[in-house]
Amino acid sequence: MTQEIQTVSTETALRVVADPCRRSILSQLIDTEETMVTINALVDHISPENPPPKTTATHADSLLIDVQHIHLPKLEDVNLIEYNPHTKMIRYNSNERVERVLRFVTEELE
Repeated sequence: MTQEIQTVSTETALRVVADPCRRSILSQLIDTEETMVTINALVDHISPENPPPKTTATHADSLLIDVQHIHLPKLEDVNLIEYNPHTKMIRYNSNERVERVLRFVTEELE
């Protein structure tokens, strides 16, 4: 697979990292040494960082649903990830602008 250089606007980068769960997802994908991660491994890793919503489902189940149906599609829409719902595998597509914005938000503002 060829890596394309992608341009993400600053506004898009800010929108992507505005959500704490997406910040956790991106941080994990950036920091992992693996080329691809499973959605379950990702949720297991980010679960302690994301408070449980007020629902009857277990925290992990609720977070898995949110990640799969809200956060991954948003990251995929801006080509930051490739997600295969059949294999449940996620591949991060590196983007320097998003990584700089994420670093700034997590190091300077949190």
